[in-house]
Amino acid sequence: MAESKEAWDRVGQEFRALGRQVRERYEQREGAPPAADRRKVDEALRELSDSLDQAFTALGDAIRDPQFGEQSRKAAGSLSDAVAATFAEVSERMRSRRQPPAGS
Repeated sequence: MAESKEAWDRVGQEFRALGRQVRERYEQREGAPPAADRRKVDEALRELSDSLDQAFTALGDAIRDPQFGEQSRKAAGSLSDAVAATFAEVSERMRSRRQPPAGS
């Protein structure tokens, strides 16, 4: 469990670093907007970074929850069943198209 928390912490750190890089690139570009507009952009980037951090923290917490694990297995099983059924139907259609008409 500690290993997954550390992994999700790294995800959050990497997204914060990505946000800093975007902000630095924005600040370095020529023709930067006036200070008032720049504050708005800085605030928007900060909010985006905070939202991503919260989303990945919530996802990490959910993944460690046993009920989430059980529901994930059910969802994966349903997906697997649907894919298998679809391939079976496609396979049957392909076989029926290859068969020569009766009496040929």
